[in-house]
Amino acid sequence: MSDIDEGKGLDLAGSKSKPLWWLLIIAAIPIAGFTAALLLAPRYTAYVASTHALDLRFAAPVLVLLVLLVIAKTIAGAGVCVDQGVLIIHTSVGTKRIPLANLRAHGVRIVNFSEHPELCPIIKLWGTGLPGFAGGWFKLRNGDKAVCVLLDRSQISWLHSNEDKLTLLLSLAEPEKLRAMLEH
Repeated sequence: MSDIDEGKGLDLAGSKSKPLWWLLIIAAIPIAGFTAALLLAPRYTAYVASTHALDLRFAAPVLVLLVLLVIAKTIAGAGVCVDQGVLIIHTSVGTKRIPLANLRAHGVRIVNFSEHPELCPIIKLWGTGLPGFAGGWFKLRNGDKAVCVLLDRSQISWLHSNEDKLTLLLSLAEPEKLRAMLEH
């Protein structure tokens, strides 16, 4: 048995820092708005005091930061591993377990979205999508439902399970390791 059989993870290709930077940029917009509202609050103190709006303006940036931290934690936890003959995919919103035996019929194919546009995720069903990251359940252009963990979109590991009626699109740094496990 290889070291992957003992529950070690398969490294992902690409960096998780790029989507985290985009998340920070996206979150900065409402935080800047709340900050501007707080700075303008002294001009409207009579109105603010009577409506308790000041409390909401302090709570809103904290809420945005908490949501930002939860999303960042889920992205950081995304990954793929194999344990006891089961491929375990940790997306940003959940975990999918598929026995390797269900994936052996099709094996692992390395694909590129420019050559196979039918495999592009086009509708997010349940997951996280940011520039540089797609994790969760997606509908593909060809109509299939797929579980995706995508960071680097230049070389994507494509797997399919007829039993589960499911396609997997994964950004694996070393897809050969998974291919070797499927061949045994």
